[in-house]
Amino acid sequence: MSVISSDGVFELTGACVHSLRFSFGAPIGYPQGVPVTEEAGGPPAFFRRIQVVSPPPTRAGKSWYSGMTLFDEPFRPDVPTGGDQLEAVEHDEGNPSLDTPDPASVVLDEWIRMDRLDEPRPVEALGENHGKYLLSIDYWNPGADGVKRFVRYYGEYRKDWTRVPEGRWVALTFDAFYPPERDSADILIPLGSCDSLCPA
Repeated sequence: MSVISSDGVFELTGACVHSLRFSFGAPIGYPQGVPVTEEAGGPPAFFRRIQVVSPPPTRAGKSWYSGMTLFDEPFRPDVPTGGDQLEAVEHDEGNPSLDTPDPASVVLDEWIRMDRLDEPRPVEALGENHGKYLLSIDYWNPGADGVKRFVRYYGEYRKDWTRVPEGRWVALTFDAFYPPERDSADILIPLGSCDSLCPA
């Protein structure tokens, strides 16, 4: 399922020790976002920078999972969860964003290109993770207003890590983990098994 981050819709296809597979579409009309011009049909492509680090950076100097709970108990990322339990993870009110990571922890840092679609693409803008991965903070949920969302730019990607991730989790951002007071959500992804799209 999709999650909303940085005025876009991210959907994870797969993540393992070799690569990340995902799709991303934008924009979806984040109220504080910069609108994309429709003049002359809009630009032919939309570019976003994606950064992934492993292990995930700290949160206000504490562990990245501080201020997160699962069934009213502190969330433990080292304890396997069954089924789709990750969707039950909650954030304490006012939980700060992730800190700027150590540059040595970067496992992916690239620009992605999304081509303009001939027709707007409908997206499932739920703002939920349904057990596949987590948002770093609570984030605007455009699906809550009952309005169907569409994106004008979209792409599907497979990106190989530049080095093997450390541990079971990676953290992904479209905002360079900056500034500290940003209101966008980063994405926390547990690594899983290889699949048919894995380069290995």
